[in-house]
Amino acid sequence: MSIDRIHRNALPKGFKLDEYVIDSVLGHGGFGITYLAKDHHLDQWVAIKEYLPNGLAVREGISTVYAKSTRDEPAFQWGLERFIHEAQTLAKFRHKAIVKVLRFIEANQTAYMVMEYQKGQSLEDKIKQEGILNEALLLAIVLPILEGLEKVHEAGFLHRDIKPSNIFICEDSAPILLDFGAARHAIQNSERSLTSIITPGYAPFEQYDSKSLQGAWTDIYALGAVMYFAISGEQPNEVVRRMKHDDMPRAQVIGAGLYHQQILKAIDWALAIDEAARPQSIKEFRQALLTNPDKLTPFNKKKNKINQLKNNLLLGFLLLTLVGGALFVYDKYRQQNTGTFVMTLLTSKNIHAFVLDYFTATARRDVDAIVRFYDDSADYYHWGWVTQETIRQDKIDFFEQWSEVKYALVNNEINVADTDKPKEKVVNYLIDFEVVRNSKAQGVKRIKGQAKHFLRIKETPFGLRIISHKERVVDRSRFND
Repeated sequence: MSIDRIHRNALPKGFKLDEYVIDSVLGHGGFGITYLAKDHHLDQWVAIKEYLPNGLAVREGISTVYAKSTRDEPAFQWGLERFIHEAQTLAKFRHKAIVKVLRFIEANQTAYMVMEYQKGQSLEDKIKQEGILNEALLLAIVLPILEGLEKVHEAGFLHRDIKPSNIFICEDSAPILLDFGAARHAIQNSERSLTSIITPGYAPFEQYDSKSLQGAWTDIYALGAVMYFAISGEQPNEVVRRMKHDDMPRAQVIGAGLYHQQILKAIDWALAIDEAARPQSIKEFRQALLTNPDKLTPFNKKKNKINQLKNNLLLGFLLLTLVGGALFVYDKYRQQNTGTFVMTLLTSKNIHAFVLDYFTATARRDVDAIVRFYDDSADYYHWGWVTQETIRQDKIDFFEQWSEVKYALVNNEINVADTDKPKEKVVNYLIDFEVVRNSKAQGVKRIKGQAKHFLRIKETPFGLRIISHKERVVDRSRFND
């Protein structure tokens, strides 16, 4: 169970704190260390956070904590009082999105907060490993966090350090907001510098200026920054840089076509540099996110439990379907013109037919036809730029996995837009899909859902060709026949 993280000032492995025995360091920051420990009374694992602000305190011997100097003593003691008050307050909360505090302990001239331990990973690690979040999962994480944060604000607390590493995703996909750090909030009015409590990219300007007023809007900025990271995979620009020259791409630009516009607008609103220009309460921010709640895709935990491998196969299938129809179009062009070059016009009607023919080729499982819908080199799904031969092998592998592939355009709608190049168009559409696998070991497995496809189509001497193909599954469910 031990986690191999070393911290010079940490309590040693095996140290006893009442009924708890320290096992390892889970994490550490500017204001404390969090340990994994065993409760030997209840025989269960807990997380214990120790108040140890490294800018104000040092440890002497194995366990005792002291202020670094007599000058630091008032700030250290005030922060300690706030830390204890934070533990007492959080222990009263019973919200699924707030870390559950079991008790607090005063010992070694400092204090400890004992919390429920959950297995899982931080949102930061999840996005780094799996990529940006789809809309359903984004809302499934953010909305519970907003509910919990609203309770915290009502109790007079601010988090002041919301960031992807402080949002924990449990094994059942439930989000938990960690590390409230009331001591950090308290120390802001001391003579100590605030630089050690600021996380660049996630802290708004008022956290850089001790005279600025902080409130719900401070946490809203940080949560907006977390959402920006979740939809882009990139940390937002530091606010000080933005004040000088705000060239950070807006969420409405980087998330266009992938997320509902009201969600993207709400993110940009939360990231306003001027605190007065942001939502002033959690309620206001939540209303902005859910302007049209009936149009948002609800998150279903059961649908989200399909493992990543099957998810990738599913994505591959959706690409396959598009490829198949495209080849069919190519054959028709060639047959009609018998080797004579005729330029295919990039009209909405032609593109609509192109996509439907691609679907037909996929339904026929015609790999050769599917491949010919692509240009010689294409930005293909998660593979990046690949050749037709790579696409061919991917389609072969996919059809070996899935015995049936069905799909249809939702409302028969295909959206076409111009690009900066006269011979190219960007295309997106939503499909209903169903794939079936029949194996002796697991029987018949059926997956249904919806996916959004994003294409860039080029006009060539041989007709239309796909030069970029991306897709995002927005809803899925699995059945065993």
